[in-house]
Amino acid sequence: MIKVKKNLGIIVLCFVISFVVLVLTSKCSFLYPFNDWVDANAFFTVGKGIFKGVVPYLDVFEQKGLILYFLYGFASLISYKSFIGVFIFEVISFTVFLYYLAKIIKLFLDEKYCYIILPIMGTMITTSEAFVHGGSCEEFCLPLITITLYYYICHFKVKSLSYKELFINGIFAGLIFMMKYTLLGFSFGFMAFIFFDYVFNKKDAKRAFISCLYFLLGMFIPVLICLIYLGFNGAIKAYIDDYFVINITAYGTEKMNIFVKFYRLIRGFASALFSNGMIFFLYLLIPLALWKFKISKYFSITLFINIAFMAFGIFWGLHFYSYYVLPMLIYGILGLMVIFKFVSNLLDKHKKVFVSMACSVCLLCGILTYVLANYRYMLFMPKDEMFQYNFAKYIEQYDNPTLLNMGYLDAGLYTTTGIVPNTKFFEVQNIDYKRFPDNLDSMKDNVKNKDVMFILYYGPNNIDFVMENESYIFDNYHLVLSEPVYSEYENRNAYLFMIND
Repeated sequence: MIKVKKNLGIIVLCFVISFVVLVLTSKCSFLYPFNDWVDANAFFTVGKGIFKGVVPYLDVFEQKGLILYFLYGFASLISYKSFIGVFIFEVISFTVFLYYLAKIIKLFLDEKYCYIILPIMGTMITTSEAFVHGGSCEEFCLPLITITLYYYICHFKVKSLSYKELFINGIFAGLIFMMKYTLLGFSFGFMAFIFFDYVFNKKDAKRAFISCLYFLLGMFIPVLICLIYLGFNGAIKAYIDDYFVINITAYGTEKMNIFVKFYRLIRGFASALFSNGMIFFLYLLIPLALWKFKISKYFSITLFINIAFMAFGIFWGLHFYSYYVLPMLIYGILGLMVIFKFVSNLLDKHKKVFVSMACSVCLLCGILTYVLANYRYMLFMPKDEMFQYNFAKYIEQYDNPTLLNMGYLDAGLYTTTGIVPNTKFFEVQNIDYKRFPDNLDSMKDNVKNKDVMFILYYGPNNIDFVMENESYIFDNYHLVLSEPVYSEYENRNAYLFMIND
């Protein structure tokens, strides 16, 4: 209780910063009419389906981890046809993320610097190119990776981690594994280098192996809980196929020399960091931070190797979507801290100057967050400018409507109508047809068999393209609504078809 009271100021600070930056930058916020990001809508569709008896992977095809779908499912219990529930979880998640950033700051600087550094980090991350739309899997993994980073620093700077702490970090690794396993790079390095530290530096092989067992035991708990759910519903094979096999094989890149692949990976990672502006500069300051804070050589070397592990895990498929790099922005905290380390003598001597600076930074960060928000053009936009609401009004006139989203990924009509898919393939996945024909072939059969009442055809194509390439739709369905759409920096079109019967 005393510890909670002591940290209450920092907790409140983290919450306020999280709410302010996310309410301005996340499309899940109530200041935005709708989060039209296709990925978030797909997560929401699967998540809410869980509480309607739909089993992920078995009844609907999607490729993220079960924990993420349950998170969205619980969010749907708060707001079934909007992302307000997701926004609440975003604020909680980002609050935990900032709180553990504060704990890292306090390992190197006085606690008061949290009141300057945290607002800066909050603004830089949520206005970065890597922060897309709101509600990404990477965003919800931020606190888990940050907690692990905190404990990793503690192990080498404060004291060796206890078995309980390793067990807890194992649980976080398990949660990441069941959300998006490609983000496990740092968790893998975390345990590997603590193991080597015990073996080679502390000469305690027994503790090294026992530590690994505690970590793996913790990691197994979230996995076991998920497997019990999947096993009870007969979905383990479907889960393995969708989450692992297809993810690994269907998105494969062209064959190339391993050295060429490494070169393209490193170049793509550097480019992804560079596109995030100030964070790239802070990365360049990490070596200076390790020297200034007198971090051990072993920790310094292994930290960079861990960063490399994360990069290889995330970008091994040579796909460089902007949001992939989001979890790696957290290491910028080291560069930011060393900047204030150099001016700490001046600020420590002049308390009034520090207070004025802290207030000014908070105010400036709030203004910059609004000005630099990636989707500011959508702030306060009326809902009737979104086809998702306009089409939903039409569909809601009919009893027990069913829907199929064609042409592209989930465009959000399942969300605004509250419809749970009655077909396994409820969207067009971003997978080449030759590698995975089941998706489009099954949807074509659904249309020919008239399995759904409505079809949303969403994509960068006009109606002539649909009539020429998807002519079978017009055999049993007719066009009732259409709207041009500007989304994710490109023009698309949305067409609503209704069954002729």
